Amino acid sequence: MLELMEQGSPNSVLRRKASAAREQWQARAMTPAKALRLSLARAADDLWDLALAATGIALAEETAEAMLESLSDDGLICLLDGPEGAVGAMLIDFPLVAGLIEAQTMGRVSPQVPESRRSTRTDAAMIAPLIDDSLGRFDAMLDEVGVAAWSRGYRFGSMMESVRMLSLALKATDFHVFRFSIDLAAKREGEAVLIMPVPEVVVADVPDAQAGANRLEAQVLSAPAELDAVLFRMTVPLSAVSQLKPGECLPIPRDALADTALESRTHHRVATSRLGQINGMRAVRLNLPNVMPASSPASGPAAAEEAPAQLASDLPGIDLPGLDLPEPEPEMPPMPAPIPEPAEETTDDLLGDLPSLDDLPGLGDLPDLGDFPAMGASDNEEAPELPELGAFPMASLPEID
Repeated sequence: MLELMEQGSPNSVLRRKASAAREQWQARAMTPAKALRLSLARAADDLWDLALAATGIALAEETAEAMLESLSDDGLICLLDGPEGAVGAMLIDFPLVAGLIEAQTMGRVSPQVPESRRSTRTDAAMIAPLIDDSLGRFDAMLDEVGVAAWSRGYRFGSMMESVRMLSLALKATDFHVFRFSIDLAAKREGEAVLIMPVPEVVVADVPDAQAGANRLEAQVLSAPAELDAVLFRMTVPLSAVSQLKPGECLPIPRDALADTALESRTHHRVATSRLGQINGMRAVRLNLPNVMPASSPASGPAAAEEAPAQLASDLPGIDLPGLDLPEPEPEMPPMPAPIPEPAEETTDDLLGDLPSLDDLPGLGDLPDLGDFPAMGASDNEEAPELPELGAFPMASLPEID
């Protein structure tokens, strides 16, 4: 009788009502897992009229090493850009990637299992709207209740080729990891992982001038400086780009490996590098530009002339025993002065004084020339006969064999 009275007391009734109200409030309360489930479903429905259900969502805090060991290269790996340089990631199995592509291209998800292949940047570009829309809704839901402040401001960044490349891009040491399953229109299932870094805890101390300078220096030295390795640039018409197909190769000269440029985001060339291999592993050798020290002398023609002499004076003397060097040859005597060219002489100077033509002696009487045939024969007169050739002497000619 006493037990029945205790059960029916006003305090027990109030306790049961409070417990039921608390359970109902907890069911309606927004949590990170519930926000992620609702944001994915609503984003897929609004974008592509696709029924998407995220189930089995589990949230855990893991170290970077343990988290990376559990990931696989099969599927799409997306880098997420967060606030103040924070970097997260999202991984989606390839069957889900293929299903999301089918929902956009064919308007439905095929129940057949797709043929496995590597995800491409085209796949990432087609799924990026779902990631951005769902993360925006995820932020808004959690912001209303003021929980999980570490999940704010993440959006799709770029596609990563592998988990190894993802490990190089992540900066934090600990991460909030969501692991869950996704069902697409009850025809395709797969796993997905959402990764967000755990914010670092900043310990406040007594500020002073030196500590402030040290912190500023540490922040400047630790500031991220992103450089792009530009292997080769080429100009291709838009018509040729639109005709590219998977598997086609673009010609890149081999000497581009020895002149790969490191450029900032504003295309400022910082240095060059050389691509190669060491012990069977890919390697990069940086060719940093030579910087003139501050204490170097002024440059110019005079400095260039003095540089060899200064360099020679700075080198220590070296004794080489046992070397018999020949004596230096004597200097050549000076060349004599050139002979002056004679002055130009005229014809009158060369001929001198010649006698006058009037003073020359007479030629005298010429001797008798004998009887020559007449040379003034007319056309009617016959020319004198020439002698026979046989009459000429042949003694001076050699004999013919």
